[in-house]
Amino acid sequence: MDCKIIIIKSSGWVFLLLTALLTVPAVFAQAGDKLVIAHRAASGYLMEHNLPSVALAVALGSDYIEQDLVMTKDDQVIVLHDPTLDRVTNVAEFFPGRNRQDGKFYALDFTLAEIKQLHLKEPYPNSSNGEGRFPDDNSNLQLTVPTFKEELELIRGLEKTLRKDIGIYPEIKQPWLHRKEGKDISVAVLKILRDYGYKSKEGKIFLQCFDPDELKRIHDELMPALQMELKLIQLVGENTGDETKVLEWGEWVHYNYDWILSKSGLRSLSSFIAGIGLDKSMLVDETGKLLRPTFISDAHSLGMVVHAYTFRREKESLPPYIPPSAASFEALLEFFYFKVGVDGIFTDYCGDAVLFLQKRVEPPALPAEPASGDTRTEVLPAQPAVTPAVPVTPQSAVAPEIPGLPQIPVAPVAAPVPGPEVAPVAAPDPAGAPVVELPGTTRPPEPAQVPDPLPVRRL
Repeated sequence: MDCKIIIIKSSGWVFLLLTALLTVPAVFAQAGDKLVIAHRAASGYLMEHNLPSVALAVALGSDYIEQDLVMTKDDQVIVLHDPTLDRVTNVAEFFPGRNRQDGKFYALDFTLAEIKQLHLKEPYPNSSNGEGRFPDDNSNLQLTVPTFKEELELIRGLEKTLRKDIGIYPEIKQPWLHRKEGKDISVAVLKILRDYGYKSKEGKIFLQCFDPDELKRIHDELMPALQMELKLIQLVGENTGDETKVLEWGEWVHYNYDWILSKSGLRSLSSFIAGIGLDKSMLVDETGKLLRPTFISDAHSLGMVVHAYTFRREKESLPPYIPPSAASFEALLEFFYFKVGVDGIFTDYCGDAVLFLQKRVEPPALPAEPASGDTRTEVLPAQPAVTPAVPVTPQSAVAPEIPGLPQIPVAPVAAPVPGPEVAPVAAPDPAGAPVVELPGTTRPPEPAQVPDPLPVRRL
């Protein structure tokens, strides 16, 4: 795969678009049915959730690109992991005093025009677990928060120019929080997806959410009303997290996911859910022992896939059950893909995961190049049969060996007919080109035409 980086500067803004110019048919990362999901796009290489990072994730061969979706004050859907802006932008510098009582700056309190003034920054410091991350403090690239529509425009454009389907994996973030603000984020997201042609289960899309009640509503009410049918993924979070809350006795309380991890829970979800997404720590304990030995097989028996999150290559992110002598990102991938048996992973380092899967299913190496002076590197032109000292049997006739290709049997040549000895002439051209007679020869009767078994170069 050849890649080119195109940098376009306009009015002080830098827009970096990386596209893959393929010289061979597109190959995705899959080893069998194993998937690589670019977590927040190519977030380990070029910050999270921005257009250049999306293009990079595509160029690196990811099967799906993840989009976390929240809404703005003026009802625009943007790609942002948290409902707050302060972790990944310089919002406090631009809009001091616009934070809520908890000290955070919520996207729901800003218009799209205001958010577009902000610059993205790398949330992980370039030390410890962030070592090796993109070394930009938002003073150089000045990347901005994209809208969902902008990202889909880019992906649809790359699908056309790269001539391949690019999977998307959008997440509807915290429907409960948006509902408190009087916004229906699920309807807004579905309408955008429908406008961009994502309407059926055959589309290369998974739509995910941590809220099972919202997913049931999407399946039973919203998608039928919009004439859509998408594959839905139920995300499972910590019971103390803020991803999903429910209103009980006038108070928003944390959601309890324990029932989903049971066999009966999986069975009840399987009627409208295509798969489960969960933290890898919910599958394996700190010693590498399976916490739920039948969970993946149970899900598979119900026709559901299992995707685990989040896989990072920093040493601090490698679990203790990976032996120190073999501690590596690849060892972690090997363990979860082929020991635990997950169907796909969310990873910041999509390019590393793609290379791992490609190497694991790498086809046998082609034969070595022939040694210098080996005349088999040139295919000789077909010649008419002459009377040999020892008759050649059809079973022993094979084409000259071509480096890099298997030998292909040659069609049997008819036995020579006794007659006056004549000088050889060029064989008739299968395409009907005239025979070139050599000087001083007598043209024999036309032999039976035999098609060349291999393309040949004529003398």
